[in-house]
Amino acid sequence: MRKLVIPCVAAAALVLAAAVSAAQIPRTPRLPAGWSHAAINVVIRRQPHTLTYDRGRVQTVTASSLTIREQDGSVWTIDVAPNANITIDGRPASLSQVRRLEIAVTVEVDGGAAVSVKVTIPPALAAQIARQSRRGTRR
Repeated sequence: MRKLVIPCVAAAALVLAAAVSAAQIPRTPRLPAGWSHAAINVVIRRQPHTLTYDRGRVQTVTASSLTIREQDGSVWTIDVAPNANITIDGRPASLSQVRRLEIAVTVEVDGGAAVSVKVTIPPALAAQIARQSRRGTRR
């Protein structure tokens, strides 16, 4: 079971996660093709932390979370911190701009909410959006 958290540890993790901002998180490491989930132990400001990376196709988006389907077919809902660093194709964005079927990579610190969400628009979806905008329709 991948997301099991003991309650007393969860409270401590939230405090630690709040102390680490998205700017302090190391760049996403090179991971093998086809990866969907990775947990990596790092030291930030002399404190050990676990960074959890998830990657998948966006299924739903709410004001504070997104649900992704990973490559193995598993579905996960990821809470997103209010101050999370969110980008779409490298440009600053808000969670409300993330759309279904886009690809999201999230980073959580010590089991807390995601502090970073990097979204890419697959080429086929980008082409569909461009066709719709030329016709005057929105997705």
